[in-house]
Amino acid sequence: MLWIVNPKAGRGAMSGKVIDCIGAFQQAGFEVTVHVTESAHDATRVVYARAAEFDRIVCAGGDGTLNEVVTGLMQSDVRPPLGYIPAGTTNDFAQSLGIPKAPVEAAAVAVSENLQALDIGRFNDRYFNYIAAFGLFTEVSYATPQQSKNVLGRAAYLMEGVKSLANIKQHHMRVYSKEMTVEDDFIFGMVSNSVSVGGFKAISPDGVMLDDGLYEVLLVYPVENPMELQWLINDLLTHNMDSTRFVYFRTAKISFRADDAVPWTLDGEFGGAMQQAEIANCSRAITFVTGDTKMLEAVDDL
Repeated sequence: MLWIVNPKAGRGAMSGKVIDCIGAFQQAGFEVTVHVTESAHDATRVVYARAAEFDRIVCAGGDGTLNEVVTGLMQSDVRPPLGYIPAGTTNDFAQSLGIPKAPVEAAAVAVSENLQALDIGRFNDRYFNYIAAFGLFTEVSYATPQQSKNVLGRAAYLMEGVKSLANIKQHHMRVYSKEMTVEDDFIFGMVSNSVSVGGFKAISPDGVMLDDGLYEVLLVYPVENPMELQWLINDLLTHNMDSTRFVYFRTAKISFRADDAVPWTLDGEFGGAMQQAEIANCSRAITFVTGDTKMLEAVDDL
């Protein structure tokens, strides 16, 4: 096993847990090689270079660390099963996979044989695990200082998000897919494959499947005042699919064109600012080690 650990992720979730996790790995029969990340893209480099040497890869960190590992696997010709020990602030993807928050419990899951091939997103020449987004709140995760994330957790994201409400930007976008073509101003847009985003349940009223080759697309129209913003939030929280405040549909491939360069976030990390984005679903591209199978079956009912 190659175990990749990001020691800076989250609120020091791995502190004091490393030896216990290694013990769980070894008890399951794995010979463990540990790599501690030292800089951005380090995990991608190591996975790409060494994936063929291992029967399993496990990463401990936040959604950004997992994104780097997935990117390395997508670039590799050999893709061993991937386990995940969530050690970030929100850990949306871990929730989708039914993986426990406690590191040692997650380590026990990571050595199991409960494997599931899941979809991975391609964003231009990059990859993402569960979300590509632009607009309102998307700058929050990578603009929030790590120290604030560690101390305040999800509250740090909400605090930074409130600051952004004073200056809501509109992006004129032309959106093309097989299912729908639309041109309008939007304050937020996301292409996702997760039962939760930012720690909150996804909007889909009929569940989200992580291996169906489709992404959930949400495009939100501008709001004129705080009251309209509250109505929008209520529509999203109550899964009001008849709302005129947003567009929602599913697709396997979608293109975005903007008048100006638009900042995007991929799995909570800054993905660059661009006028054009091509997003495609790479169906069942990576095999993950998942948690409670009952939870995964219940995803469709959320």
